[in-house]
Amino acid sequence: MSVAAAIDRFERVLKSLHWTRGLRAGVAVAGAMIVCNRLGLPMGWAALGGFEAVLVDNGGPYRSRLETMATLLAGGSLVCVIGAMVGGSLWLAVIVTAAVCFSATFARVASERIASTSVIILVLYFAGFGGTDHSFAHACAAALEFVLGGLWAAALSLVLWPVDPFRPARREVAECYTVLAEFSGKMLVEEWSGDANDGAAAEERRISLEHTGHFQRAMRLQMEKARHAVGRVPARMTARTVRARNLTVLLETADMLFAITMRWRELAEVADDPASFAAVREAARWLSGAEWAISRGLRQRPGDGAASYTPEGSHSMEHVQPRLKRPRWPFAKGTTRAHLATDERDALENVQIAFEAVRAVWSGVELRVGGAAARWEMIAQDSEEPAVASEKDRATQYRWVDALRANLTFDSVMMRHALRMAVVGGVDILLMRLTHVRHGSWLAMTSIIVLQPYGSGTLRRGMQRVGGTIAGGALAAVLATAIHGQAGLIAVLAVVSALTLATYAVNYAWYCFFLTPTFVLMSMPYFRDWSYAGVRMANTVLGALVAVLAMRLLWPEHEHLELGRLLGRGASADAGYLRAMIRYWQTSGQERPAAERQVLAPARRLSGLAINDAEESLDRMMLEPGFGKQATSGDIQTEALTFVTYLRRLMRVATTLTTVGSGGERTIGRVESMIARLERVSAALLGTEVLTGAAASGGDLAGDDDGQPGSVEEQQMRRMERQVGVLERTAAELMGKAVG
Repeated sequence: MSVAAAIDRFERVLKSLHWTRGLRAGVAVAGAMIVCNRLGLPMGWAALGGFEAVLVDNGGPYRSRLETMATLLAGGSLVCVIGAMVGGSLWLAVIVTAAVCFSATFARVASERIASTSVIILVLYFAGFGGTDHSFAHACAAALEFVLGGLWAAALSLVLWPVDPFRPARREVAECYTVLAEFSGKMLVEEWSGDANDGAAAEERRISLEHTGHFQRAMRLQMEKARHAVGRVPARMTARTVRARNLTVLLETADMLFAITMRWRELAEVADDPASFAAVREAARWLSGAEWAISRGLRQRPGDGAASYTPEGSHSMEHVQPRLKRPRWPFAKGTTRAHLATDERDALENVQIAFEAVRAVWSGVELRVGGAAARWEMIAQDSEEPAVASEKDRATQYRWVDALRANLTFDSVMMRHALRMAVVGGVDILLMRLTHVRHGSWLAMTSIIVLQPYGSGTLRRGMQRVGGTIAGGALAAVLATAIHGQAGLIAVLAVVSALTLATYAVNYAWYCFFLTPTFVLMSMPYFRDWSYAGVRMANTVLGALVAVLAMRLLWPEHEHLELGRLLGRGASADAGYLRAMIRYWQTSGQERPAAERQVLAPARRLSGLAINDAEESLDRMMLEPGFGKQATSGDIQTEALTFVTYLRRLMRVATTLTTVGSGGERTIGRVESMIARLERVSAALLGTEVLTGAAASGGDLAGDDDGQPGSVEEQQMRRMERQVGVLERTAAELMGKAVG
């Protein structure tokens, strides 16, 4: 490699680091240590609280960020006290450690907040266990210092220095809607002319078509930029993040609106009469206004907390409600107005979906299953009563219970992982006590960090952890001999903490390299103890070995659980849920309660289980990108995130349709068609079939061309057909890029 190429590569690496997030971590750690130093208090736990609180901050809505940090502080302080208190009895320590490891790991399926913090909570448990003073008073004091350090970091992150890792992706997605809005507003500036030989009109249309070509290229380029930006978001548990999921929904919706806009361009070219041309132009202007609203809503947090994007909000009143309440027009089939009416219905549905996604991006809360559809239907019909059974809405408030029940089986990857984690935690305690390993808590921390749900991920994480720790240990030894006072220690810790967070979610080996001196210096018993770094390195090697052996010996996960195959299993599970829905419809009214328990509930749990497994695999993939990775990897991650998002959205819409669906012959026929399409997608991802016709959207099955939104059942059917179409297209993209 030439010197110029090496310099260019180094510059790219520097630009890829998350400097703002790293600097904020450095300030959080330094601030906590300075205050403790001035007060004459130990600095380690407060600095740890500041570091870990910044680490789990994913950005996004303040509420979700605060909830994640609160989960860390509450769970971390609790297990810190528990760990310190069980240090006396060996077998009590083994049993309690195994129970804590299992509980914290298995609870990941119930909540994004726990999924983002569970490993760190276990790290804090072993930190408390490894302390020298196991008195209750000392444990509570350490927990209090940790909480205060975390609260300082939370205040810094949420108020004084908010950093949003989703901002670049959000801006790129907003730019997609800007490009759409500009073209929708400008594409029909000429007047209608039925005379094809009119020279002036022909020249105007030539210019317009040239502009259309520029727009198509610009839109495709912007869509690719946005997909890449979403795939590179530096956040923990990206696939479980409401913001990431809804940004992918907005991307797919932009693609749908792009196709509609191009069809309207063609309709304008073949308009039957001036009235039809004017109708196309009016629809394009309406769509442009809605797209501008979406773009502005993504670029800057709405002042009303995104409430204006709800069905009753100001944006909906301006852009959605007038279209919902438009009168029926008996347009002759095959005319420009009939085609326009069908496309307007599609555009209206996509705008509704986009508004729901914008609201979720800023609020961090997705609408309940069926809730939005019910409200849109109420607006369309001027109704005062919800159109969806309130019992179903209330049931969706307890999705975490369903998630736990769905994974309470040995078929669950997370159940096996939690059991494996419990065994490893107990074995680590035995090793620490029986071999008298110095600072053995580092051994246990390494084991639970390295151990992943899958064998390939555990081995890769172990190698990266060991390599980064050995190199970082050498640096820590040098720094330990060079630091002579508290001021120097605080300054060095601020720098290495900043570099640790800057490399986080960019390259795990480099993250471990800077993390090692951070924790060695933070917990060093006295100045210039360079041998302390050697203890860290030895414990890391032993802990990684325990994790790798556990994965090989305890229910090893093999190649069939990689991402592409997990996505295929998810599509198959969703198809099974739709099949169960048909069986439920075909039972009599008296038998439906039993069918709900015996047919629907098991299918719903299996679908949720398959989607959870796919999310876990995708999260691991997105958290370990690495320097110099090809650009296509970000695109693959985005396609996989889109697929997982739409699998879960399809399951939710099916839950609503189960309640509001009539179970008529035509409805069942449409559902069976979707089942067949999902099974083809699953077979393609599992490698048993070649996917063809992936661009199908089911639009020809979607009701009459009357331009009306239809009933709640029709809306949900159309949404499901749209979602299956997205899954088909995304699967085709994934197969083209050879995921799995």
